Amino acid sequence: MAAGSFRINIALCTACLACALLLTPAAASADMPTEGTPHAPPTVTADLDDYDTGNEDMVADPLEGWNRMWFAVNDVLLLKVIKPVHKGYVAVTPDELRSGVRNFFHNLAFPLRFLNCLLQGKPKEAGVEMGRFIINSTVGMAGFIDVAKKDKPIVEPDKEDFGQTLGVWGAGEGFYIVWPLIGPSTLRDSVGLAGDYFAEPFGYMVEDDLAYFTARGYGEFNKADETISSYEAVTKSAVEPYTSVRNAYIQMRRAKVAK
Repeated sequence: MAAGSFRINIALCTACLACALLLTPAAASADMPTEGTPHAPPTVTADLDDYDTGNEDMVADPLEGWNRMWFAVNDVLLLKVIKPVHKGYVAVTPDELRSGVRNFFHNLAFPLRFLNCLLQGKPKEAGVEMGRFIINSTVGMAGFIDVAKKDKPIVEPDKEDFGQTLGVWGAGEGFYIVWPLIGPSTLRDSVGLAGDYFAEPFGYMVEDDLAYFTARGYGEFNKADETISSYEAVTKSAVEPYTSVRNAYIQMRRAKVAK
């Protein structure tokens, strides 16, 4: 298992923070606008560009100085470094390989999605996840081929994560925060990320830390085109890109929790 003791510490910290959010939802949402109904209806893809990006304040942003700094850094990394490198990668890598890698990592994260479906009281979606996993892991060559996608009765449900689960359980968003490389988040979603990291099965399958993070990094880089297209759709015509991305992210997450 990659960094076993580190994962245990992450689990303990996550459990404590999750309990704090659940026990004090009002405090976690203090001095922030009411979540209310999402400005846009939830969709299957729930990409950032599906949502309104007005300049109104939708969430508390006490760390705006930190957030704007890392937003600018992430913007340069994404558009000036990752985008051109990814274009070269796409040019020399067959579509079948890139699709296979994307499917493989998605299939590998099945336990995480399945667990969160159950925690959110969605047994039907959990059953669909189970059916897709069994089919793709067998007929689909360990998940490299998304065979289940072709079967309408087992269409892929929304991707569930621990941050959404905390929201369904009543935990407040807390405040907005931008993380290096990871991008936009909230206090609740940051706790959720830690929970997802601990529950992810891939970390227990790889002993070497370097091998684990290299593989995960490649998995994310392989599908960077999805992130780039969604990000550019929000920022290209935005007068205030930082605020637009923040509001689009908050609406997207609220829609996921409400669905």
